[in-house]
Amino acid sequence: MITINDVAKRCGVVKSTVSNALTGKKYVSPELKQRILDVCKELDFQPNFYASTLSRGNTNIVGLVLESDSRKVYRSFYADIIMSCLQTAGAENKNILVYSGLKKQEMDAMLKRDKAPIDGVILVTPLVDDIRIRTMEEQRIPCVIIGRPAQDLEISYVDIDNVGLVSAVVRRIYEKGYRNICLINSEENKTISIDRAKGFCETLEYFSDANGKSVFGQESSVEEGRRLSAPCMKQGTAFIASDGNVARGIWDEAREQGLDPARDIYIYSLGEDDPTGVRWEYARQDYRKLGETAMSILLDEIKNETPVRKITTDYFTV
Repeated sequence: MITINDVAKRCGVVKSTVSNALTGKKYVSPELKQRILDVCKELDFQPNFYASTLSRGNTNIVGLVLESDSRKVYRSFYADIIMSCLQTAGAENKNILVYSGLKKQEMDAMLKRDKAPIDGVILVTPLVDDIRIRTMEEQRIPCVIIGRPAQDLEISYVDIDNVGLVSAVVRRIYEKGYRNICLINSEENKTISIDRAKGFCETLEYFSDANGKSVFGQESSVEEGRRLSAPCMKQGTAFIASDGNVARGIWDEAREQGLDPARDIYIYSLGEDDPTGVRWEYARQDYRKLGETAMSILLDEIKNETPVRKITTDYFTV
């Protein structure tokens, strides 16, 4: 098997010179670089894929970084985002490298050109203090965020109008005659949670006869839905759940307390739907369109020096 040492010996150079010619990490004269590439071809040396692509100045790989979560929770909307990104990137001959459930230390180590050579990155669901965004800035890697970053950064993002979404849900619930409304939000360190809480509180101010309570969760689980809904569980209460797991917990808690969840309370999920179609209503968010828009922006930024784009969309129906 031909190795990099064989190439270096044939060229009369040290191994690091061959490596630098293939990776572009350090300068190698054009004449010597071409000689090394010719010897690689002559010996049928197959260099590491990442190294060979870096030598051409690009990798044709785009990273898609899902939520940082040590519990490795997989959310159903990931499938729509992944598929739309695959299709949009594939049309431009780009490949997708998906990261999921990495801890902060793992993320810091992985998102570097010498660890995972990538032309650009899409980040999903930003945190208030997001190490992924800081890493992209430090590495100067083109980046587009699906979600609103907490800081006013010079990074492109595309987000659903979560303030407007929750406002529309509250108005819908009020029109149905409910006056006690409880929002069981997602984690407090996510910007999506902050926007949801803002839409909830601002809209309730318009209704003087409505009572509202907003709480932040710690995880997406049935158990969390049960725990947080229990203190507010009484007949005539409407619950807004952060996702389908939490909605299932609210449903189970109502039954545990002797209520008929289909008649005595009202549940509306902001995230995943109800697969049975009868237990609760839910917002329909176009995650495919989000992924397509984000990937299109990123590919433009990789090809050209395009302006930063900050887009808040209405890709939802209530």
